[in-house]
Amino acid sequence: MQVEQIKSELVNKLAALLQRSGRITEHLRDTPPSDWEELATFRENDEVAEALDDITRSEIEEIKHALRRMDTGEWQYCESCGEEIQHERLRALPTTRYCIRCASAREKG
Repeated sequence: MQVEQIKSELVNKLAALLQRSGRITEHLRDTPPSDWEELATFRENDEVAEALDDITRSEIEEIKHALRRMDTGEWQYCESCGEEIQHERLRALPTTRYCIRCASAREKG
């Protein structure tokens, strides 16, 4: 498996997400307009921006966690059972922490 290539892709995605997060933060710091109609639109946009910010921050943390696991040599192993995660799963979901069996069990409850 091309771990270094996947790591490089994660680093690039992390950089893009950090830029997006910065733009969202700037938007949320913008001064609200004084016109009531514009203010209503501005507030609606804030709600969308806040939701995107939550998603972006979550993705950032997932990537940082995967990169730390790569650096320590733990990336290919399930955090739950310790078994090796299938290479196909890691290629498709490089931020996954669990093998398919443990991920399925976690989803079921």
